[in-house]
Amino acid sequence: MNMTSYIIILIVVVILSLREREIRPSRLWIMPVIFTYLAFSNVTHLDLSFGSLLLYLLCLVIGLALGAWRGMLQKVRVNPSTGKITSQGSIAGVAVFIAVLLVKVFAEYWGAHHSFLSFSTALLFVPLGSVIARRYFIYQKYRQLVAR
Repeated sequence: MNMTSYIIILIVVVILSLREREIRPSRLWIMPVIFTYLAFSNVTHLDLSFGSLLLYLLCLVIGLALGAWRGMLQKVRVNPSTGKITSQGSIAGVAVFIAVLLVKVFAEYWGAHHSFLSFSTALLFVPLGSVIARRYFIYQKYRQLVAR
């Protein structure tokens, strides 16, 4: 993946994560699909050994735990002026994603050893799991507010 792709993904993530926006349940799947593409497009060029698969799974589980934590802290409310249910992300979540992305970019730039590239690719599964779990918790909060 080239630098332009990373920059585009970074811009999209920052814009979508930091602004308060109406929750549309039919669109909650879009970011997980983008992150899934990003993670798996980097896995395809590496050897898939048992150790690397285990590392990917471990990073995915860590990401799911972080996403659950972030999802519980996510601000989901009924906007008093519009009456719509809205959600707003945090800068901490964006910072984690940027850090993981930078490690991946620098590993490719430095031409690091295969083991470090495998580790940096595995780190992409942390934001993937985080986005999936966070979206799940946002949806659950949305359903609770709609049910009232």
